[in-house]
Amino acid sequence: MSAKKKLIVRPNFGNPLRPRAKTKREHFLVTDVSKDEQKEILRHCLEKKISVSQFLADVVLQDAADPKPARQQKVTIRVELELTGEEQEKLELLVRLNKKDNLGQLIRELLQPSLDMQRTHAPLETTSLRYYLSKEEHETATRHMAAKGISARNYAAMLALKAIARDSAKRK
Repeated sequence: MSAKKKLIVRPNFGNPLRPRAKTKREHFLVTDVSKDEQKEILRHCLEKKISVSQFLADVVLQDAADPKPARQQKVTIRVELELTGEEQEKLELLVRLNKKDNLGQLIRELLQPSLDMQRTHAPLETTSLRYYLSKEEHETATRHMAAKGISARNYAAMLALKAIARDSAKRK
């Protein structure tokens, strides 16, 4: 009896591999993604004919290489909330009781502790993706992530999803 072998789909099949690094890529980092995010990343990699490891490593190293100005300038975010009339009245009361000038100040005050945290955390059922780096690439990536204050497990996934969104916006 011979068992049927399942065909393994390699995203980078038929495409050149990543350029060689100065040293072996024996270091790795792990990022956590949801099942839907994993499917989206795999679909993107299949379209581009690159491996998932190459894609994740490329977006992290590109972000680390790009000099970013200190992003301390203010950005305005508009949020829409669907509330009942009663909830709106309670919200207005909270603004008054907390001695805030407007709703934006109250929301900012409520969100600030989460924004000030050194590491961001959220309950999310995830699966892990591994990407390989050389010693120099690993040092560059970890130094960059530490400076950003974002956990390595979330940073690569965030960058990958931004890159996919940018790429799909270009195609439209």
